[in-house]
Amino acid sequence: MKNPLVDFLTAYGPVPNAQNMYDEFVSEASRTAGIAPLEIEESRSKTISEKLMSNQPVSVILTGTAGDGKTYTARKCFDIIQDGKVEWDSSQVETSIECPSNGTTVTFVKDLSEMTSAEKQALMPRLLSAITGASNNEVFVICVNDGHLLKTWREHVGRDADSERAILKIQGLLKDDREVDPELNLLLVNMSRTSHASTLDKIIDAITDHPEWSSCKECPVYSAEKRCPILINREIIQRRGEETIRTRLRSLIELAAADDAHLSIRQIILIVVNSILGDRKQGTSSLLNCNRARIRAQGGERAETNPYSNIFGDNHPPSRKRNYSAFSVLGKFYVGEETSNYFDDALLDPDDAHPLPPEDEYGKAIFDRIGKDYRDDPTNNISALRPAILDQRRRLFFLSPDVDLRSSSRPRSPWHLTTFYWGDLYVNLLTEEAERNLGHFKSTRGLILKGLNRTLIGALTDTDKDLWLPQPSGVYHGAEKPLLAFDPIGWRGHLYKLNLSAPQMPGRPPKLQILQAVSESEISALNLTPTLFEYLVRVAHGALPTSFSNQCYQDVRNFQIRSVGAILALNEEKGICPIYKVVDSSSDKLTASDIEILLEAE
Repeated sequence: MKNPLVDFLTAYGPVPNAQNMYDEFVSEASRTAGIAPLEIEESRSKTISEKLMSNQPVSVILTGTAGDGKTYTARKCFDIIQDGKVEWDSSQVETSIECPSNGTTVTFVKDLSEMTSAEKQALMPRLLSAITGASNNEVFVICVNDGHLLKTWREHVGRDADSERAILKIQGLLKDDREVDPELNLLLVNMSRTSHASTLDKIIDAITDHPEWSSCKECPVYSAEKRCPILINREIIQRRGEETIRTRLRSLIELAAADDAHLSIRQIILIVVNSILGDRKQGTSSLLNCNRARIRAQGGERAETNPYSNIFGDNHPPSRKRNYSAFSVLGKFYVGEETSNYFDDALLDPDDAHPLPPEDEYGKAIFDRIGKDYRDDPTNNISALRPAILDQRRRLFFLSPDVDLRSSSRPRSPWHLTTFYWGDLYVNLLTEEAERNLGHFKSTRGLILKGLNRTLIGALTDTDKDLWLPQPSGVYHGAEKPLLAFDPIGWRGHLYKLNLSAPQMPGRPPKLQILQAVSESEISALNLTPTLFEYLVRVAHGALPTSFSNQCYQDVRNFQIRSVGAILALNEEKGICPIYKVVDSSSDKLTASDIEILLEAE
């Protein structure tokens, strides 16, 4: 038996020419296979269509990297406006239709970069008229990455006042993560500026719940004792709950996005397909088809189809794996390459003190013999153990329960199997739930301030209620103690105060802000990327600031310089003179004394 869905899904998986990034390629693969395409539930196209069909339609620019769904979204808008009466023609770069609800002409541009210079020259003045309000009988839906948009604008739009004003406002929208400007008749949607973690469940469901899976019930391997690895992997990916692939993968996608390593929708689809169809036994392909799946099942070659490792692209040779940014992004977490004694002891010497998550086809059935051989003869079996224990650590990362921040069992945290030991704490910080769980949230705030104070003061202080900002010179020449020009800043204050909240947009990092207490206007801010957050929490737990990460150390120092300079300038405007104090860090808690008092004491 052969299920055509399996061959169709390979169009979304890693292919040499990377055509799977483009909507028209997978649409053509769908028609060729006679399979319904993946329909991923999303609300953006409905919202955009409503604006296009309203009494006051606006033009829409969809920007983002390849695979972010620009063309898919435009096609869905086309279908909604036409109500399915006209089929989207992917061979046409530019298509114009009349919107039945308002009579406006809606012009779709599938990809601005595919247009010739002459076509762009004809298009861009019309776009300028539409977004500046000079023309109200035509609006546009244009798919383009932001760099090409700006380049095309400069080359094919005149440099009159209206054009210059419009391009500056568009640049402002791109820079500030905004979608609208009150002076432009435009909706600018940057589809690479948001995390697609929230879409992961819909992607997995679209793949694993596709109606064509029912064809597998006619296959003899469907109910055989040695079951089809494709169906086993599908079931594993389908599972819901806290300790599942979909939940932990969502966390990795959120962390990557907040660290400015965006994964597009198409890249996430590629990762999911690869985890279901991945085959590490190298041949002409690194993906299973029905015949290869039957051979793996009959031969008991379960380790070759392990989804917990293939999710990171381990079924591809290193030279090919490097070509896929999806695997490069996930690879930066080094899942399974980091470990703790707890997990390795649990795998090599299991006992009641080291409980492991429930078993499945990729646990003991694969590892027990390899572990026993290693215990009996470590020297001759270490080479076989290394890849096998890496697979098991990855399985434990996805399936082990989280450990509370305040627990004494942090080495049991699955995040200790990654380079982000405190990744679970950061994911919690990304959501508003962190603020509702106030005790947990306050503990996190304290760790951030302790890490900052230790970095800025240069001492292992336990001060975690206020931020101590010394003069940018830090420990100045000829003195052992740093200088303060104003009082430490806490979460409440009559002049200045701190603020920490979840990000406004998914995929952006939270910010630690210094605000003016009355107006709550921002004075300065520190973007708490996952890497910087990990640095601060590790420093709070005893790591040395400069030896752990010089880049993070410099980021903190730059925040210090900006903050001190801004506050001193504001104080000068308000007529507040700086009162310099020296910081005493000889005890666990920081204290400050006026310089005059010290001089008198001398």
